[in-house]
Amino acid sequence: MKFALKRHDNSIESIALHTLSVMGYVDVKYYIRFKDIPKDYIAVGNCEWCLGALGKEIVPDYYPEFTKEYLYRNVWKTNEYPLGKKVFIKPADSHKRFNGYVTNGGYRHKKRGPYWCSDVVSFVNEWRYYVSNGEILCGEWYMGDEINTPKAPPLNINIPDGWCGTLDFGTLKTGELALVEAHEPFACGWYGKGIKQHILYAKWLDDGWEYLKGNNE
Repeated sequence: MKFALKRHDNSIESIALHTLSVMGYVDVKYYIRFKDIPKDYIAVGNCEWCLGALGKEIVPDYYPEFTKEYLYRNVWKTNEYPLGKKVFIKPADSHKRFNGYVTNGGYRHKKRGPYWCSDVVSFVNEWRYYVSNGEILCGEWYMGDEINTPKAPPLNINIPDGWCGTLDFGTLKTGELALVEAHEPFACGWYGKGIKQHILYAKWLDDGWEYLKGNNE
């Protein structure tokens, strides 16, 4: 597996792959510009870096159809900015055009549409499940009880065989294990620790890059 990292990137993701490289598990090279990344290397970094190397836009789908029964709240896509109620809102046309936030019911911080909107709910703990070709490789805690950092509960849902990405799930205050949101397999934070987990991360990146090259044409 060959990975292209941005020079001077000291992120957790970069350190994990650099560690694997030193141990001989993967090949890592560093670049300043994404346009210099060879075609047979997988870009790892932020959205701009990855999408620039990929050479196309990926439209985000934070709530895939197969996850709808695990939302436990109203979620909708709209071109109209929501007024009169507080909702969580994210851009629906591209990644990171603006960071998701909770509206105040008015026009404060208004951005242009289209939008993904959802009812505001409270999660007690949240985990990220890394999925490769429909198989969950691992689940890692990332938010909530920082003292106990509970292990990821079993995620018994039907994931399409070819799907790659991450599924962020969390326990609601009402007790349900609900989808926070899903992500395509790039520019996602890595929360695993140790060489065995890092190897799973590299596999997830490798399979995900092939998935991205074939999707959203």
